[in-house]
Amino acid sequence: MLVAHTSTGKRISLHTGYSKEELRSIQKSSGFYCPQCNEKVQIKAGIMKIWHFSHVPGVTNCTLSRGESMYHLLGKKLLYEHVNKEFPNALLEPFFPDISQRPDIWIPPQIPIEFQCSAIPSPILIERSKGYISRGMTPFWILGKKRLKTLSSTTFQISSFDWLTARISSVNHLPSLYYFCPVEAKVYHLSSIVPVTSTRVYGKLDSYPLCEYSFQTPHHLQPSKRDSPLFQVKSWLNAKKQWRLHAFKQNHQTYRQLKILFFKNHSTLTYFPSEAGMPVPFAYTLKEPSFIWQSYVLLYSIIPVQIGESIQFSSVFNHMKWLIHKKIITLRELPLIADVHYSFAVMHYLNLLCFYGIIKRVGKKEFVKIRDPVFPNTMDQALANDFILMESGVKHGVNILFSGKM
Repeated sequence: MLVAHTSTGKRISLHTGYSKEELRSIQKSSGFYCPQCNEKVQIKAGIMKIWHFSHVPGVTNCTLSRGESMYHLLGKKLLYEHVNKEFPNALLEPFFPDISQRPDIWIPPQIPIEFQCSAIPSPILIERSKGYISRGMTPFWILGKKRLKTLSSTTFQISSFDWLTARISSVNHLPSLYYFCPVEAKVYHLSSIVPVTSTRVYGKLDSYPLCEYSFQTPHHLQPSKRDSPLFQVKSWLNAKKQWRLHAFKQNHQTYRQLKILFFKNHSTLTYFPSEAGMPVPFAYTLKEPSFIWQSYVLLYSIIPVQIGESIQFSSVFNHMKWLIHKKIITLRELPLIADVHYSFAVMHYLNLLCFYGIIKRVGKKEFVKIRDPVFPNTMDQALANDFILMESGVKHGVNILFSGKM
């Protein structure tokens, strides 16, 4: 930690220019104490590492007693120095006793900034976010750049923990994440996130030198020519091919149940209909790949219905709700994203099925079945059908997430 208080309650910030001798003198005369637990802390003011306070040995009941890496301390220091130039009233490590929380930086009155380098238990991060929100504040989580794994120029691997800090762009309504590398002194913005699997996503990564980055208007609120999430169709087609080649190896109950349903329909998971596995808006609310939950929609809510019969959205939604209750389908935890629901993804998928002629809308939430989806018999047929459906959807502007480049 970079801030402590004395026995008289005076706030001591290591960013305000105290000399080593002054700090030693204060420690001897009145001591330093943790703002959160009020236990004694000691000054660490060597020549090799960033000056900081640490709890004396034996203190274990304080969340601040775990210690911080030099990477984290350096990042917090650099971020505060930059924020303080834009917001002179910004505070380093203020403590809010009503919620027992201490953000790394606070821009009064509404923006607590947390620089998170290592994973902590998800319930703790969610509780912290809710604590800030209960005070009418909007937490801004910035992750350590080491957490982001780049697979290609548009493909990244992010953990379920990182998803907990996602925010929504007001421009294209897709999730975005922020990372900071204190070694490079750069802010990274991963925007237009489209999930492929539970951890692999498509996205656009921009970097900004910290000295040029502005916290006045966060980038997820700023229009940008890069905000249009037009990924090449071939990238998604390749993902579908990989699903077909490898999904049958999975033995989780989500896959086991799906294999049984395909067997009852005289098919296999490898040959799931090309109408499944389609990218749709709000699919990020679900952890499972789109071919999984969309196959369940087809097998439970569409295929059993006779051609010409009515399909109510409430029936499709109740099937999904049951799958989630049984933990066959999993909701993604998104504590900072409000006013979205997995039912939005389901409705968008039904709209896509209308375009492909599987169903027809006859009311606001009512459809009629027109035909059955096609179960391919060979891998060649499956890949050909995947191509045809994706090409048709993009050509007619139905699939807004991908470009027409094949």
